[in-house]
Amino acid sequence: MFLKGIYAGKPAVVQLTVLLLLVLAGAVFSSLFAMCLLFLAHVPYAEISRHADMMRVLQLLSAIGTFLLPAWGLAWLCSDDPKGFLSAGKRADARGGRFANRSYGIVLVSVMLLSPAITLVGLWNKQMELPAFMAPVENWMRAQEEAAEAVTSILLAGEGITTLLFNLIVIAAAAGITEEFLFRGALQRVIGRWTHNHHIAIWSTAAAFSAFHMQFFGFLPRMLLGAYFGYLLYWSRNIWLPVFAHFVNNAFAVISLSNAQLKDNEFITGDLSTDHLLPYTLVAIAALFAFAYCCREVKRVRSRN
Repeated sequence: MFLKGIYAGKPAVVQLTVLLLLVLAGAVFSSLFAMCLLFLAHVPYAEISRHADMMRVLQLLSAIGTFLLPAWGLAWLCSDDPKGFLSAGKRADARGGRFANRSYGIVLVSVMLLSPAITLVGLWNKQMELPAFMAPVENWMRAQEEAAEAVTSILLAGEGITTLLFNLIVIAAAAGITEEFLFRGALQRVIGRWTHNHHIAIWSTAAAFSAFHMQFFGFLPRMLLGAYFGYLLYWSRNIWLPVFAHFVNNAFAVISLSNAQLKDNEFITGDLSTDHLLPYTLVAIAALFAFAYCCREVKRVRSRN
């Protein structure tokens, strides 16, 4: 079929270059499409922040164009089996049934168990200060952080089940699918071919995943999550496990920050008070032991296939 597999067997650096070009093209076309949509809807770009629903639609289209389509494009160009290339062609457990359900159940619990440690790392990351001579860089980084937080606030604005469901679709489901297909499905595979070391591939991809969000005061916790998603793919050889983990993490944040009583809770925002820091740290350490057990169980389920 047309162009299918033409880059199969090519050096990893060639495939990586193709992926970067596809992402760039996807981002450009997504932006052009968004501008056309805003024009047809008679919404000036400068006033987009007043139209939360339009921002959600544009966020969805951007995710598809920038992440999902380039991933599938690379898989099509670099393999005769695109689904296999992206590890999207099988269930979490080849036998299905209760074993597959168990894999997803373990991942669900593991994301919850990892959350306290991620919160602590995020709290530490927020306190990052660069040397005085790098003040312009730090100011730029803080501006990017504030801009991202402003966008998130707009997307989460509004009340009602319809808004919540739309946010779950865009911020949790769509982000989980599109970002995992690009970073874990495509980029991690290509870097793995390049380095021949799955640890380097996983952590390099996790760093790229975190950097792509342009939120440097949340870089470390996002990188740790990305690494966990990467190991899930490595253990299971199935993209849908990290997609599910990504969805659970984002859905928990969406639901928590959409609730008026929860969104200001220090355990949800991560801005822990001094009085609660020590007991929370002890809880996080205990949860990490349970998390390690869950990881071992995920690998054990995989070994039974």
